[in-house]
Amino acid sequence: MQKVSNRQSDRTKANGFALIPIGVFLVLYVGSGIYFQYIEGQDQGFYVMPVVVAFTIAILIALLQNRKYSFDDKLKIMAAGMGNENIAVMIMIFLLAGAFSSVATAAGGSESVAYLLLSFIPGRQVVFGFFLISCILSMAMGTSCGTISVLVPVALAAAGAADLNIPLILGSIVGGAMFGDNLSFISDTTIAATKTQGCEMKDKFKANFKIACPAAVITGMILLFTGGTDAAVQQHPFHVWQALPYFAVLVMAVIGLNVLLVLGAG
Repeated sequence: MQKVSNRQSDRTKANGFALIPIGVFLVLYVGSGIYFQYIEGQDQGFYVMPVVVAFTIAILIALLQNRKYSFDDKLKIMAAGMGNENIAVMIMIFLLAGAFSSVATAAGGSESVAYLLLSFIPGRQVVFGFFLISCILSMAMGTSCGTISVLVPVALAAAGAADLNIPLILGSIVGGAMFGDNLSFISDTTIAATKTQGCEMKDKFKANFKIACPAAVITGMILLFTGGTDAAVQQHPFHVWQALPYFAVLVMAVIGLNVLLVLGAG
């Protein structure tokens, strides 16, 4: 009798609230499918709500449950249930990082960041300004190529209007993009390196900062006194609220919050 009672006490107590994430997934995916397919009469109504979106929302709700465990602990439990813990977490971060970058860029956030920062830079320091903007934007976006593709059209327009040295200004953008990507918390290379080597992102940031910062400072000092112009740089309209997600992600990542929370909040 004692063994039976011990076994029963070891069992996890049933909790109906644990079914909430499954219910949310079914309501979002199946419910929306039924609505669009049979009520609205749309073709392929079950594909209107992407299954990945419904699945992601259900996962987030599951991670918010049971406050006895920290977010990191719940994330590890979920990843272990999916298979290899490191690979599962890495894939989730990849997906969220790509989604954040794509959505924010499509909303005009990257251009707003560039134009916002450019509005504070005088003509004589415009080349240095593009280098600094490239560093910040690349750290926030987590991609050097994405940063270059955003800033190069802006730089070419500014160079044509102010008669700037085009190779120099493009070189400053490429250099800043590489520097920012090297220190970014949401870069694919950073995610892969930290997860496969079992180290914290903030530790990699500190190590890379010591290596890359001297080169960036020297480059910045050179650009600060070269390549400027007395002509005023053409101003472009921007929206501060569109730039906020990038700055929020950058600040929260530097503070040391969990990268999944950072990307989700962004």
